[in-house]
Amino acid sequence: MIDDLKEKYALKKQPKKDKEVKAKESIDLKPIFTLDEEGEKLFYRVVQYLEKSDLIAEVDVITVTMLAKSLALYITCAREVHDYDDMVQVYQNGSSNVSGAFTALSKAQDQVLKLSAKLGLSPMDRTRIMGAVNNVESSKTKSAEGDAIDQLL
Repeated sequence: MIDDLKEKYALKKQPKKDKEVKAKESIDLKPIFTLDEEGEKLFYRVVQYLEKSDLIAEVDVITVTMLAKSLALYITCAREVHDYDDMVQVYQNGSSNVSGAFTALSKAQDQVLKLSAKLGLSPMDRTRIMGAVNNVESSKTKSAEGDAIDQLL
């Protein structure tokens, strides 16, 4: 099953239809460390999504691997935390503390959100990334010579 996913989601960059653009080399991204079956599925799904959006490069394999691992851990922890008793650990002396499972769930969730943001996987993150790209593009056509700041000096 994993081999089918690997084959299905293998990144094969297709040449653009523009005749002047040369065909790009195939990129075959693999996780940087061994993931369980669920982690590998998540890895290839993220890679496929980013590849379709043309938002991935070979250097992103590290971040995508960490995201897949964090997602797999988050899912594992989420399956164990169902109610209050799973979130709060009460000791025999009456004191209480956040359970280890809930702490692990929270930390995995934080990692997923941080890594997803780095890869632009939420609508808000994509908006920020596109806004930054647009600002860079618009600044290329502007000159700093003779602007309002120069008139103040």
